[in-house]
Amino acid sequence: MKAYQFNYKDIFRAPRLAFSIQRIWINGIGFLIGYLIYFAFTYFSAIFAGYNCAYIWSKFGLLPCSFAISLPWTSMVIYFLGLALFGAVILLTNTAVSRAVYMTMRDELFYTWTQAYKFAYKKWISSVGAMLTFIFIIAFFVIAALIMGLIGRIPFVGELGTVLLTIPYIFAALLLFFIIVAFLVAIFFVPAIIATSDEDALGGVFQSFSITYNQPWRIVIYVTLLSIIYGVGVFIFAAILKVSYNLFISLFSIGMGDKILQLQQKALYIVDQALPTVYGWASMLPGNLGKWIYLTSQHPTFSDMSGVMVISGYIFGIFLLFLGGVVVIYGEALFNSGITIIYVTLYKLQEKESLLEREDEELKEEEEEEEVGSAPPEEAEELAPPEAEKKTRKSTAKRRPRKSPPKEG
Repeated sequence: MKAYQFNYKDIFRAPRLAFSIQRIWINGIGFLIGYLIYFAFTYFSAIFAGYNCAYIWSKFGLLPCSFAISLPWTSMVIYFLGLALFGAVILLTNTAVSRAVYMTMRDELFYTWTQAYKFAYKKWISSVGAMLTFIFIIAFFVIAALIMGLIGRIPFVGELGTVLLTIPYIFAALLLFFIIVAFLVAIFFVPAIIATSDEDALGGVFQSFSITYNQPWRIVIYVTLLSIIYGVGVFIFAAILKVSYNLFISLFSIGMGDKILQLQQKALYIVDQALPTVYGWASMLPGNLGKWIYLTSQHPTFSDMSGVMVISGYIFGIFLLFLGGVVVIYGEALFNSGITIIYVTLYKLQEKESLLEREDEELKEEEEEEEVGSAPPEEAEELAPPEAEKKTRKSTAKRRPRKSPPKEG
């Protein structure tokens, strides 16, 4: 097992842990499913409000947002439903990535992406339940405050009661503020908590409160450092991909001539149409940083291209969009890796116990199944887990014939 120092220095391992086909693949599958759900619900909410697909595509492309257009409340309900489902899928995906990162930190190098997703699926109630628990607690305080505010409208009793209960109300508001802060911490840390310590929903809530109360400054400093590493890491990764792309175009232009340049122009035009807002975001970066990670300008298209060239240009454009998605997915994997490292560090500093050395239930169950499967039939029953042994005893007891009562006389 690699030596971890359990301090801020370990966070610098995040880019390396994230730079893996396994972690990028896990993130890619979950992000794609979540994005398709969000995309479908957002477009449907706009169509339900009377907008046509052509207008929505020209305005948003592949990145729709219902907040940017005027929609009735019914359409916003559809949009928020899609947003909630997207958040739930990302939450499960982050749990799977954190689980894979945690197993890598334990030097369990044969842990597969399917095992990570099975674990996240098994724990989906815990992941989503922790978030819902926070939402219910916050909603309780908000609703209680609204009710007390309505009571305050009662003449004489309302004013006097509100004034007399000012101190309890302020302390309740302080508690609500702490709960909201813990909820913001939980949004990022619950996947790592569940993936590393195998907690349930209440355990995830408790651990979120615990690290928020006991180690707030470490959370602020570590997450700030991780954010810097995230920005630098994603920028370098995107810049390397763009340099590789330019090298590919330069080398192939020697053999293909203007044909590869026409395909490139068509592909870049398709990217412009699919992501109309990203060019504006890239141009807002300081200096000329935008050109290192995205497009330098808007691109026109050729009108005299053959059918095969047009189809090839569309395929080329889809591949460029895929590479852009890989950059986003790598960034998410990097951030999840860093959060997992941070939580393992916080737990070690607080509990004086390493999560990397504790007995993991999933690995224990796999070892027991392997021992039972490889043992001879006579020894398999002795090596069986206690639950299976109990079931065997019960079934044997049911099959055992009853003794006949003794005869009288």
